[in-house]
Amino acid sequence: MAGTNFLRSIGGNVALSVGLLAPVLLGVGAVAVDYSILFHQRSALQQAADNAALASVKELGLSGAMEANIVELGKSYAKESYLMGRELSSAPGKLSADVQVSKTDGEVTVNLSYEWSPFLAHLLDYTTNPIKVSATAGLAGESLVCVIGLMQPERIAKSSIHLDNRAVVKADNCSVYSNSVSQYGLRADASSSLTASTICSAGGVLEFGFGSNANFKPTPLTDCPKIDDPLLSRSAPIYGGCTHNDLKITSDRELRPGVYCGGISVAGTSDITLKPGIYVIKDGPLTVADQAKFSGTGLTFYLTGENSVFDFQTNTTIDIGAAETGPTAGLLFFEDRTVPHSFDFNPFFMRRLPDDVRIHKISSNNARNLLGTLYLSKSILLVNADAPVADSSAYTAIITGRLWLQEGPILTLNADLTDTKVPVPDGLMGTEPTLRN
Repeated sequence: MAGTNFLRSIGGNVALSVGLLAPVLLGVGAVAVDYSILFHQRSALQQAADNAALASVKELGLSGAMEANIVELGKSYAKESYLMGRELSSAPGKLSADVQVSKTDGEVTVNLSYEWSPFLAHLLDYTTNPIKVSATAGLAGESLVCVIGLMQPERIAKSSIHLDNRAVVKADNCSVYSNSVSQYGLRADASSSLTASTICSAGGVLEFGFGSNANFKPTPLTDCPKIDDPLLSRSAPIYGGCTHNDLKITSDRELRPGVYCGGISVAGTSDITLKPGIYVIKDGPLTVADQAKFSGTGLTFYLTGENSVFDFQTNTTIDIGAAETGPTAGLLFFEDRTVPHSFDFNPFFMRRLPDDVRIHKISSNNARNLLGTLYLSKSILLVNADAPVADSSAYTAIITGRLWLQEGPILTLNADLTDTKVPVPDGLMGTEPTLRN
């Protein structure tokens, strides 16, 4: 009997001890959970602030960027980046963003504050709620803006940059911008990829296709401010009357600058060498077909009038570079801004295009050198070669209504500006962002 009473006494003491310790143990556990959440939230917030500061200061480096647009970009990108990066198990809370822009110092500061509901941590340390982080980014060296898709969304065609299946754009050291405000402003179908130093869409991004593994590196910024045409003030060449009419070439020949009314047609095994200068292609296409070769340096092709588009076909060799000096320096192609044009077309019915939809085509499997800027603001640039395009160019920049890659081409847009004397036109050089905190 005495033994039983003794055991009951011990049991009661243990129960009492456990009962007294339970709140302490629960409290320690709650604090541990709080600080685990705090660690993950602060890490996600800092990453979001860093990303937003870098994205915003990149906009600061563009000509015509407005402070209000930079602030809105910073806020929206910070929130989007945070939601993508935070832990799925994170406690719900309220995120606030403040963006400060200093054009004098070339800096953008993003401050994030996150209010949440900790169990006990706020009683021990008042700095745990709200969680606050800050990031400041500034402008460092210059960088090239190598693609701008200017087209605004039409009834069916929405994207100003569109990569079909297996298409690849490599723009590792320059920036890519889509001005389309559609939710599909930047589109990459299954197995396509786009890499750049910055990828920005004024609208949204569509990764499309069953089993899609479309790839953007880095993650595109969305809802970016639209970029005005940076070459809008560039004066068009002045030219006189026709020096050639409906020129058709089927043998080796040297061409000189002039006004080519009705365009130029090169076919057969012709080897065409172009002397430096301005070639006005008026009221007709520039077509290079069959096994023809087309090469020259110090060139500008000014495209004006109806059907003044270029078509570099599959088995041709294209090796051309822009002028180093003169009124069109840096411009390999310069499309007349007044040409009749439209972007109202159905991309699924290419054989039924309206007459005023202009398409320039690079189908050549040997177009390795396209040195300079392709300024085609009223047209579609369609690249559908089976081999790399422009990869041997020191730099290639594209300003077009719509950049469209079909059939799995690899378009390489280099930015090796020290390797050439061909200048980058004013307005295409931005500045590279860097964190300063």
